[in-house]
Amino acid sequence: MKTSTLSLLALAFASTGLTSLPAMAQQRDDDLQRGETVLERRRPEVEQLGIRAGSFRFLPRVEAGATYDSNVFATENDRKHDYIWTVQPRLDIRSDFSAHALNFTASADAGRYSDYSSENYTDYTVQADGRYDVTKSGAVDGQLYHRRRHEGRGDIDSLAGYAEPVKYTESGGEVGYTQRFNRLRARLSGTAQYSEYDDVGIRGGGVAPQGDRDRWQYGTTARVGYEFIEGYEAFVQGTYSWTRHRRDRDFNGVKRDSDGYEVVGGIASELTSLITGEFYAGYLARNYDDSRLEDFGGLALGGRINWSVTQLTTVTGSLSRQIRETTSSLGLGTASSYERTILAVGVDHELLRTLLLNGRAQYRRDDFNGNNRKDNIATLGAGATYQFSRNLYLTGGYTYEKRDSNVSGLDYSDNLVYLRLGAQM
Repeated sequence: MKTSTLSLLALAFASTGLTSLPAMAQQRDDDLQRGETVLERRRPEVEQLGIRAGSFRFLPRVEAGATYDSNVFATENDRKHDYIWTVQPRLDIRSDFSAHALNFTASADAGRYSDYSSENYTDYTVQADGRYDVTKSGAVDGQLYHRRRHEGRGDIDSLAGYAEPVKYTESGGEVGYTQRFNRLRARLSGTAQYSEYDDVGIRGGGVAPQGDRDRWQYGTTARVGYEFIEGYEAFVQGTYSWTRHRRDRDFNGVKRDSDGYEVVGGIASELTSLITGEFYAGYLARNYDDSRLEDFGGLALGGRINWSVTQLTTVTGSLSRQIRETTSSLGLGTASSYERTILAVGVDHELLRTLLLNGRAQYRRDDFNGNNRKDNIATLGAGATYQFSRNLYLTGGYTYEKRDSNVSGLDYSDNLVYLRLGAQM
């Protein structure tokens, strides 16, 4: 599956730290809460019940089906199409304590191609997260995870000469403390992640080593917000991050370790009871140990808005800009990193209590630092989920993706059509 397609369905609409305010007392349990989308709202008559064991609920789920991919290798010419048979099991364990929280998740995503078995993948995630309520206004939270992933053929660092997709693991965690003082809210957090890449075969023979991409990434963030008017919070946030590679230099003799920071200010607000959002802007910088790598400094920008047009329709928009690691050069000169800017909008509609419709549009720009490569990627998608009963549902959809690059041979377009049957307890 294309990495950028997955970002449409997940990353673009991930939370950006939206302020959550208590729901009005007169709202029913299944009414939209502030900041909630139609997809997230409760549907008591069809929602997953799970299996209760003491203070925990076990929520097993599995989806199985097929996906049609019109351009398996994300190429401009000589496109190859195929059918992918997929299965996606998932188990969530949720606590039901009067205070504190402890949750576990295990999931997998396996795909088997009918014709091009070199593209087969088995991704998985195991995760634990929790919260300890120190006081009524202060809590410690944390998360640990380990996940196995693969790079899609349209990924920035995926080369056409690879015999199969690059596989890698990510292991890490986050710990943070949040404290509220009347109208003032403060949070301090730290993160660490280790990424490890498997070597990959080359078409025609040989191996492309990936060990110089193995790295630790660390970060610490402090945020202070003040609710100056009910429903309106002004905040400042600062992040310092650093990357340390396992090898002192990559296989081209370049030292890729770096340090960076981001300082932003913004507003998190409830414009009305139906519109919630957050917007921030500031400065973002990244400095590299090797003088041959181009440093970056520029505008930091991001935000998200949820608009409940009605109790049955939600419009969601998001904007993000970040600096990301890369080893791709393609003969253009060594790139230190690339700026990724994503603008996305989505619409979710409850046509029937058991039938949900959705549409997505995303524009992404990848601008490389150190060479003149620029990619523009547009993605459009639509889907639906029908709930036969509390335990059985059907989901399907269509995604179109197109990349235009100023580098010859990197343009491609792709169509994905999927249909999966899901079962849950």
